[in-house]
Amino acid sequence: MERPYTRYEKTRIISARALQIAQGAPVLIKLSREMSDPMKIALIEWEAGVIPIDIKREAA
Repeated sequence: MERPYTRYEKTRIISARALQIAQGAPVLIKLSREMSDPMKIALIEWEAGVIPIDIKREAA
């Protein structure tokens, strides 16, 4: 069973996804035409659980 993400991991994942979106990566959820802020889109994707980024942790 995976541990939940720390706040630092969550921030890193959302920031990396926002950068991808800003650079033209396809958005993974349906949005209205007015939605254009990459950070808000990344947050919505995070809440929907569709961001294809994972954290590789060292074994403790």
